[in-house]
Amino acid sequence: MNVYVITHPTPEDIKGIIDLHDDDIVIGVDQAILAIHKQHIKIDLAVGDFDSLADPTLLDGLKTVRLESVKDVTDTHQALLEAMRFKPDELYLIGGIGGERIEHFFAHILLFDLFPTLIMQHEHSTIFMLEEGTWTLSSDGYVSVFAYPEASLSLKGFKYELNDYHLKTYDPLGISNEITSQEGIITIHKGRVLVIMSDGEPSTVLTGHHHSRSR
Repeated sequence: MNVYVITHPTPEDIKGIIDLHDDDIVIGVDQAILAIHKQHIKIDLAVGDFDSLADPTLLDGLKTVRLESVKDVTDTHQALLEAMRFKPDELYLIGGIGGERIEHFFAHILLFDLFPTLIMQHEHSTIFMLEEGTWTLSSDGYVSVFAYPEASLSLKGFKYELNDYHLKTYDPLGISNEITSQEGIITIHKGRVLVIMSDGEPSTVLTGHHHSRSR
């Protein structure tokens, strides 16, 4: 069972990004509820203070977690906490990339520290964290790798390869790489990295191992 937290800015074609199954859970965050409703997607839980929801009647009949407008977490952060209660196989954050409130996007990036298995997706981007281990990626777009906060890594099968490179917090070296083989191999020797895949198919393949955990 997967849990999809859908937040603003919301993709125009959510169903083109995710493949919903009957046992999956959809959590709508505040103003994203309107966009989800327009795309005829069933909402299992609504989370937020709902101060930016244009039509509050959309909450009628929905199970809700109503937050105070003054709080220590964002609506999206709380929605992810609620999502973990379902013990999902995979946790997705759909939307929340870009938009007019760019500070919220930055806050979403920080949430990977609390939710390291989170997968964040929009129409043209997929963002996820990789920990120590060897991972195989497949993408026809750009692949950017950023330290989170520091990492030693190797890249094979990429246009720009690395061999046990120490990537520091503010080092932009890993931006806009490309996979030149059928698959690209990332080995994280130490630390963690954030991977951003852009301008490719949203159904990006990710396989690998991290000690006993496989994805």
